[in-house]
Amino acid sequence: MARRDFTVNESVNFHFLLRDLGVEVDAGRLTEPEAAVRVAEYIHKVLKCTHVTFWSVSGEPGQRIMRREAACDGLRQEAVLTAVQFSEAGGGYFGTLLEAGCYVCADTFADPQLAGVHESTLIPYNIHSLLSASWGRNGEVWGIITCTDSVPRKWTPSEVTSLRKCAAEISVRRARRRERLREAEARRIAGL
Repeated sequence: MARRDFTVNESVNFHFLLRDLGVEVDAGRLTEPEAAVRVAEYIHKVLKCTHVTFWSVSGEPGQRIMRREAACDGLRQEAVLTAVQFSEAGGGYFGTLLEAGCYVCADTFADPQLAGVHESTLIPYNIHSLLSASWGRNGEVWGIITCTDSVPRKWTPSEVTSLRKCAAEISVRRARRRERLREAEARRIAGL
């Protein structure tokens, strides 16, 4: 399959997809992981990578944990909802990702910042290239979207921009949802 970047229409469609999935989650017709799978499937369809995974991030620098929340396995064409977690190894990946908001690697086996996860992650999951973008608010990282491929791959500038835009839109929508949930809880406590 030929790779390509998000078109203007696909960016608009992504916006509406997030909006519609948010309504479904708020109404209780869809869980957050199920919605994340649909977003991962959309990103996979456009960027044509092997896997797209949503991770939650917790912990302090140097002790952070990435926990898989949902993924799209492009090889098997199936959703993945089983939890897996990885501890921070060395901080190079997280440090770069959190500082720049994005981590781009054409050949993971040649990247010294990923040497600490070579045996535990890269080999078992056959990850030869990686594109990640973080999402969150006010300097706080809530999660990461990763796109991986089973062969080395030079990610184009527009692919990087596309994933960063996706992460930015997810950040805004999640922040709004968190605020709505806080307000609803405050009204419930106040007896309104």
